[in-house]
Amino acid sequence: MTYKPADLGAVAGKDLLAAVQKEFVKIADEFSAIARGLEFAPSADVLWRWDATTVAPFFLQAKHPSRATLVQAGGRSAVRLLTMPGDSNVNGSGEAERCDLRLPNDLSDAREGQAWWFKHSVWFPTDYVDQPQSNGTWHWGSVMNWHDDADDGSSQGPAQLMNMPRTASSADRPTGLVYQMYGGAPGGKMLREYAVGPIERNKWYDFIYHIKWTSTPTGFYDAWLNGKPIFACSGPTLIIGHGAYLKLANYHTAHGKPSAVLHGPATRAKTREALDGV
Repeated sequence: MTYKPADLGAVAGKDLLAAVQKEFVKIADEFSAIARGLEFAPSADVLWRWDATTVAPFFLQAKHPSRATLVQAGGRSAVRLLTMPGDSNVNGSGEAERCDLRLPNDLSDAREGQAWWFKHSVWFPTDYVDQPQSNGTWHWGSVMNWHDDADDGSSQGPAQLMNMPRTASSADRPTGLVYQMYGGAPGGKMLREYAVGPIERNKWYDFIYHIKWTSTPTGFYDAWLNGKPIFACSGPTLIIGHGAYLKLANYHTAHGKPSAVLHGPATRAKTREALDGV
């Protein structure tokens, strides 16, 4: 066991609560491989699988447990993540509203030198609300990301699927689904951005990725949507000295309306063929 408790003696108030939450996640990561890892790894080539019939093994980050519900959509199981007005200040979200699923670090396994295939699915239901157009205030959303494991706000990404406003006031502002990639040195990390397309309601967006995680120029992050290639990214895919963990999200700037996003099953495997067989 590698867990070493932090010294919380000088921490107080809200900072103490945040520190305790971080310690809990660290402890859970120590035990999750034994407690859950084997259960969610059904074969030698399929490294991890989640069937979306339960929140586990994810941790829910939400204002209330009722924000996550099990549903069916398009013939598949899914977890519906709902944000309500006022769902701010959730696990460091500040004024933004959050209802996310956070996978433990060991099950995410996005570490220096690792390479594997991954697939997940997103559904925007009728009660999904588009982000308002950015006129003065910058509006954004995130529905999936590989989150930097430093968890100290120093680094973004390294990879995130953004749900941006449907319309823009100028050509330099992104719209619809957009992928953002970061990597390299913490102070000079590169941003690469790829337009995915407009957001349509009540259909599955089935993403497949082939990823090599590294902070060196030898990394890659190649993506397909519904069977068609959408981008091939080469270069650093991690911040130097950091790893990443998976988040399935409904995270966005506050817009005053309830909004839902659905997440379907997810799989991580050694080969593309193993993904297709699940």
